[in-house]
Amino acid sequence: MKLNTTFVITVIMALVLVNGCSTHRLTEQQRAELYSDYLNNNKVEEVERVTSFRFHGWRELGKKHLIVSKSMNRPYFLTLKNNCIELGFSQSIGINRSGSTLHAKFDSIFVPSFPEQRCFIKSIHKLTREQADAISDLGKEKEGPVEEKLNKVIEGEGGQPSTEASNAD
Repeated sequence: MKLNTTFVITVIMALVLVNGCSTHRLTEQQRAELYSDYLNNNKVEEVERVTSFRFHGWRELGKKHLIVSKSMNRPYFLTLKNNCIELGFSQSIGINRSGSTLHAKFDSIFVPSFPEQRCFIKSIHKLTREQADAISDLGKEKEGPVEEKLNKVIEGEGGQPSTEASNAD
């Protein structure tokens, strides 16, 4: 039985599109390495404590990392000693601290839906807003190799004809 070439090409393109739409999540270890490299390469200052800490907001960066900000939108990168399991699903967090000072190695965060789990703070790094945004972008999902190839095809690279496409994300 002879297969129609158009049918075979259509099936292959459908498989590429389905596979290309998927993204590859970074593992916790990969995220930790990216964050550590960023902090070291940019010589971000590590501090033992943050005085006059009035909790203003936070960004989740995985099970062991987050950015918290104090009033006046001053961000700090926190590395936790242990995984904080529900952190990625929580709409809010609580901070157990000593008075108005946030201490590395003594204070902890918790997720209200799982308050018995204390996630102790291993280290605190003082960030600028630009650094906070850059670190947040590091943890985002990466494009897979199939999607990169597909994007080159769509953009008309690699000797393939250019086609119009819209990203409906």
